[in-house]
Amino acid sequence: MGRNLHSTSEVSKFAQLHPGGAKVLEEVGGKDVTEEFYELHRHDVLGKYERLKVGKLEGDHVKVTTGTKGVPFAEIPAFQGQESPFYTESHKKFMKGIQDFVNAELVPIAAAADLKGEYPTRELQMKLGQSGVMASRMGPGHWMDELGQLGISVPGGINPKEIDYFHDALLADGNSSTT
Repeated sequence: MGRNLHSTSEVSKFAQLHPGGAKVLEEVGGKDVTEEFYELHRHDVLGKYERLKVGKLEGDHVKVTTGTKGVPFAEIPAFQGQESPFYTESHKKFMKGIQDFVNAELVPIAAAADLKGEYPTRELQMKLGQSGVMASRMGPGHWMDELGQLGISVPGGINPKEIDYFHDALLADGNSSTT
C-alpha cells in the first residue's frame, strides 16, 4: 500500500509494471509518499491509476507546489517561485502564451498528423506566424519592431521589444511540453 495526495492506493498488482521497479514501491509501502511522488511524476498520473485507490486519508496534508508544468524540478526554478535575475514577468507571460498555443493548436492534431506522416498544413503555418511563434524563434532584433505594423502579436501579449534569448529558450521548451 502506498499513500499520497490524501488517499491510499493498492499497488501490489501494479508493482511489477512500475517503471521504477517493485522494490521502490516496497520500500515506501505504508508511508506518505506525496513529496517523493511529485518529484518524479506529473499530477495526471494519479488519474490514470484512479482504479488503484482504496481509501482516503484524514488529517493534515502536504501541499505540493509543482510550478506550471505540474512536475517539480522539471522546469526552471524561476517558474517555481524562486527569484531569478534572468527570468522576469515577461518570460512567465511568454511561457504561458506558448503553452496555451501548443495546447490549443498543436496537441489536438499532433499525434494523428505524426502517425499519418503529414506535415503542418498551410493553415497551421499561418497560425504559427500570426501568433508570433515563428517570429519569436528569431530572437531579439530590429525585426521585432515591425511585428505590430504587420498585425502580429507575441505569445503572452508581451511587447516584442522585450524578446531576448531567454524567451527563445522558453519557446524551445514550450514546444516540447504542455500543461
